[in-house]
Amino acid sequence: FCEPRLNIKQRCKMKMRIVFIVLIGFVGLSLAASAADWPQWRGPQRDGVSQETGLLPEWPKEGPKPAWQVKDVGDGYSTPAVVGDRIYLLGNKGMDDEFVEALDAKDGSQVWSKHIGKVGPNQRVNYPGARSTPTVDGDVLYALGSDGDLACLTTAGEVRWAKNLRGDFGGNPGYWAYAESPLIDGDVLVCTPGGKTATIVALNKKTGDLIWKCPVPGGDDAAYA
Repeated sequence: FCEPRLNIKQRCKMKMRIVFIVLIGFVGLSLAASAADWPQWRGPQRDGVSQETGLLPEWPKEGPKPAWQVKDVGDGYSTPAVVGDRIYLLGNKGMDDEFVEALDAKDGSQVWSKHIGKVGPNQRVNYPGARSTPTVDGDVLYALGSDGDLACLTTAGEVRWAKNLRGDFGGNPGYWAYAESPLIDGDVLVCTPGGKTATIVALNKKTGDLIWKCPVPGGDDAAYA
């Protein structure tokens, strides 16, 4: 593990460049989303494999033509989830406003934005920002903010329930604060608050109620996956 040695200007450029490239690169997928949605971190099976067909065997010499781009989606390191005609991602503006937003896949215009909490502190090296990818499940989505704010929202942007992994479960955030993306398995949401009392928890995805919790010996901090 090598710690990055970037000055503030370089880090700011890196964060914004990631957001721009991801949005442009995903637009082709989003326009064909009825064939293959990308509803969570690393795709439908979380393996980084797209089931799209009919793709170009190679790109034109001048590269693919951008359909659109947006420049005001906030800071952070989140990757988008694409379902139907919507793109969902997390972002932050400053340290007090971390939010989930939905964009129209046709032109990148914002459909809605919802504040979920503040930005969580990093340990040692300081690169704060939104990190998780929203998980879309039918007509709802689940988002985990970097300070441990876990929210279930409708795809129209209304909050159904919310928890905080530190306050509700005694969690310990990891090196980059909370950076994992919620996992849905049937009617259960699985996430890792970290810490000694509830290192891993399973929640009712419809209500947020605790189903079970599992302390891990040593009480490891939360990680990334």
